Amino acid sequence: MSDARRRLRIEMVLPDLVGGGMEVMVANLTRSLAERGHEVGLTCLFGRGDLAEELAARGHRVSVVGAPGLRTNWHAPALVAHLASVRPDVAHVHSGVWPKGARAARQAGVPRVGHTAHGLLDRESWIESTLQWWAGRHTDWVAAVSAPLVDHLVRRLGVSAEKVRVLLNGIDTARFAPGPRSGILRERLGVGERPLVGIVARLAVVKNHALLLRAFARLRAELPDAALVLVGEGPMRAEITQRVAELGLTDHVFLTGAIGDVAAVYRDLDLFVLSSTSEGTSMSILEAMASGVPVVATDVGGNGELLDGGRCGRLVPSGDEAAMSAAMARALAGGAETRALTAAARERAVTSFSHETMVDGYEVLYGARRGNAAAAATMSAPTLARREEVRACAE
Repeated sequence: MSDARRRLRIEMVLPDLVGGGMEVMVANLTRSLAERGHEVGLTCLFGRGDLAEELAARGHRVSVVGAPGLRTNWHAPALVAHLASVRPDVAHVHSGVWPKGARAARQAGVPRVGHTAHGLLDRESWIESTLQWWAGRHTDWVAAVSAPLVDHLVRRLGVSAEKVRVLLNGIDTARFAPGPRSGILRERLGVGERPLVGIVARLAVVKNHALLLRAFARLRAELPDAALVLVGEGPMRAEITQRVAELGLTDHVFLTGAIGDVAAVYRDLDLFVLSSTSEGTSMSILEAMASGVPVVATDVGGNGELLDGGRCGRLVPSGDEAAMSAAMARALAGGAETRALTAAARERAVTSFSHETMVDGYEVLYGARRGNAAAAATMSAPTLARREEVRACAE
């Protein structure tokens, strides 16, 4: 079968381009698709964001088309008109705007409509679940960024299993690689060679920074020199700042906002921690793994899959600050165990989470590419289910 690539007009539809994990993945995918000859535009429904300027500077059209309120899930005339004028071959709709984007793309006559489910909301109402079930009827394919999301999509939302593909996020493991201290954080924060713990994530409820702050407060009883840096921006900044003050951590916890050279951020960390209550395939965990930074993460969503059940990092129960603090202390103590986990994490990131494989998979879903090698980049839900059945029987 030929592996020739069709060049397509692709429109990414998403809430905004603020620098969270989903938005970074979309930006990386956009750049790579353009390098492969596709024309890629981006439509944001709620605003622009820092990544919008970077993509616009690279020549990508970034449009903001408002679609506020519940009604626009059924009728979003401005969005329909915009998509009809852009005339993409594919509308790739991302989490947060799936019902609005898929419905509008269908009404605009877009030939192929797809969706990537990047994760689950912390709390999902019956209205949101119903809207997503309805969106599935207007969508040709759905990419789940982790295996646990498949169960939610197929069993809870009623999306046809034949439409669902597992397509793991990928990263550039040449850019995210072990290396000497960058100084980008340590000089800016004035922490010198103090033990530096960090999280790279949006300041959002689902990331549960409150848990990390409580665990860090416990950790300081054992390691009073430790410092914590929160890299990212978001709606929870005021609440997090207040919580830092309440815990008496003002001189030890630093909020930097978004930082452009995030690869340099990881090289300054002694430990990366992710405290989320829900995750798909966390880009920040993958980046830390590839960068040779020890990882502690809550055992939610796809985190256990990324860390290979604890063979590539330490997993702790969601909400357990004592377990998180203890895991942080063990990681910062170093030793053979931490070195082994970190080495295994780097190897797993390189061999199992290639950015190029992810891009190949999306080209298959877009209809831009065929061939056995490219098709292997995606796994259907029924195939995944059969594999899980075989694994269960083997165990």
